[in-house]
Amino acid sequence: MTANRLLFIGLDAGDARLIEQWSDDGWLPNIARMRAEGTLWAPMQTPADVFHVSAWPSIFTGAPADVHGLYHAYVARPGHQGVLRPRPDESPVPFLWKLLSDRNRRSIVIDAFLTCPLRDFNGVQIVDWGSWSWFWEPTILPDTIGREIKKRFGTYPFEDHSRVGIRPVTDLAGFRARLLAAVTSKTQVVRWLLEREEWDFMLVVYGEAHPAGHYLWHLHDPGYFVNGGRGAGHLQHSLRDVYVALDAAIGELLRAVDDRTTVMLVSGDGMGPNYSGSHLLEDVLMRMGALTSAGATETAGSHEARAAHVPRDLASTIRSLVPQRLRMAVSDLLLSREMREQLSLRWKTAGIAWPDTRAFVIENANEGYVRINLKGREPLGIVEPGGEYERLCDQIRDVAKTLTNPMTGRAAARAVYRTDDICRGPRRAHMPDVVVIWDTDAKVTRELDMGKHGLISRPSASCELPPYYTGNHAPHAFALAVGPEVPKGFVHTDRSVLDLAPTILAEFGVEQPEYMPGTVLGELRHGRHLPA
Repeated sequence: MTANRLLFIGLDAGDARLIEQWSDDGWLPNIARMRAEGTLWAPMQTPADVFHVSAWPSIFTGAPADVHGLYHAYVARPGHQGVLRPRPDESPVPFLWKLLSDRNRRSIVIDAFLTCPLRDFNGVQIVDWGSWSWFWEPTILPDTIGREIKKRFGTYPFEDHSRVGIRPVTDLAGFRARLLAAVTSKTQVVRWLLEREEWDFMLVVYGEAHPAGHYLWHLHDPGYFVNGGRGAGHLQHSLRDVYVALDAAIGELLRAVDDRTTVMLVSGDGMGPNYSGSHLLEDVLMRMGALTSAGATETAGSHEARAAHVPRDLASTIRSLVPQRLRMAVSDLLLSREMREQLSLRWKTAGIAWPDTRAFVIENANEGYVRINLKGREPLGIVEPGGEYERLCDQIRDVAKTLTNPMTGRAAARAVYRTDDICRGPRRAHMPDVVVIWDTDAKVTRELDMGKHGLISRPSASCELPPYYTGNHAPHAFALAVGPEVPKGFVHTDRSVLDLAPTILAEFGVEQPEYMPGTVLGELRHGRHLPA
């Protein structure tokens, strides 16, 4: 092992603003002590500002979303019509612990979000044992470690994303209790590995703040339009309770490491109230004449139009006839996880009349992602590359900028991007073509005003539809470090989460690859160079 070690603790969707508030108020004493005794980078620039799911893969690879391609739970791919689940094993750049392993540094990696197990790895890998969202089958390597964890600690006591969100969470007390138990269980596993294994670098991600933020936000936020903390009783502080449990876990890990260990606490994004308008985006495209579907023609009320766009396969027929809630409940009860996932992917774009569709939505409960049905990229593409593509992207961007919430009079979007204007990397073709960042202050719920295109109205707000989030992602990222050579009491506001991977590599004398745009956080290193 090297003379120094680094423990990286990730808080998945751990909100920087909530942590600052609750630390100042005395609820998070261990994080407060870290802030006093170490260096804080907050707020940090984060790719979660545009592609929220890309935050952790960007931290783990040191690369932006258009380089690693892991930007959302559903992604596009040239040559495929519709959407797919991302494949972390197909990313063209490695995770930083692979680079460390190649230089003979031993790592323990636990529940790193949107990653996969590696071959010929120097260390221990726990993949999707206690992650909020699974992108791989749960795997623990070496197998002997997996068997021992199962024997000693059993299974992780909280369900993954595929089991939550198919129906509204009604047992909020049980939901909270399982999250608290999950924090305890993961901490026991981490403590056991800390004491048992040799390691240079340990990375553990606590995923519990993520579902807590999604499903307990309305209890915390008295201003939220759905049950905003009213009548919550003893559950009012459930979200804070999860953060308090995470703080206690952090305290345990701080006490378990020795004085030669640098500890980093990191979150790539946070949470806020859910006022996403993405559930209205298909209607926007339909009003523009860019998207044609069976649902759209039924709304128009034309028998001839309906006949012209009858769904063409069994999945489309089921989707058009069976309500979404019932579809999800039936699939959850009767199908395996893999079968549910495959059927879900079919349903997401089933019923689209591709020969008449110029743009479609990549489903997202947060940002709005629009993909052009482009000739030569989509197998059924109808939009010509070049001028026609450029004009359509501009048109969608310009319309999205004019959307307003008629209830507040505010512009619905905080920003709208043509992806080509912000992304140039090798995975650009796998991404949406227009991205809409909704403005939380606009408080979009069930309506959007399109000006000359009229008013769009739906009976349900985003939080009233699967996955039923009352809290949603916000780009409130931070990093905090303590250690034998970390300066005390420094606060920096102008750095990026893309600086973390180069900094960690530098701690172990590993050269930063050219594809990493970040810079080493010199405040952490103090000029110290470890031998390669």
